[in-house]
Amino acid sequence: MKIAKMVIALTIPLLGVGLTVPTTVNASAWKKGTPKAVRGDWYNKGVQNKHVNIGWTGFSATKHDFSVGHMGMPVVVVYHPFYKHTKNSYFLKGYAKKNGLWLGGNVMYKLVKKGHHFQLKGIKGIFDDVPVYRQSAHK
Repeated sequence: MKIAKMVIALTIPLLGVGLTVPTTVNASAWKKGTPKAVRGDWYNKGVQNKHVNIGWTGFSATKHDFSVGHMGMPVVVVYHPFYKHTKNSYFLKGYAKKNGLWLGGNVMYKLVKKGHHFQLKGIKGIFDDVPVYRQSAHK
């Protein structure tokens, strides 16, 4: 009987400590829209991949959507995107509807800041790894 009382006396404070521990908030939660730093038109005139030019890539972002286009392929447009910001990169994700050869699906991109341009990396859905530069107002 003394052992049972001792076990109960020891477990009650442990339960109290476990119930009073505050929950933490995830500071890196996904936010709606696109970040201001990546909004606008970005492009790449051609990428050398093993000494072969594989064509141009374009990236465009507004507050409520972003799109990625490759030479000869349909543009993948993501409406109602979400983003997450880390130290020097942005993760963009969302669902892109069917468009031509693109069958639709979830996509995720990582934009890594490299000086005055971003490195566009496809993580889910479309896989690219190209630098993109801000399009100037003068063409």
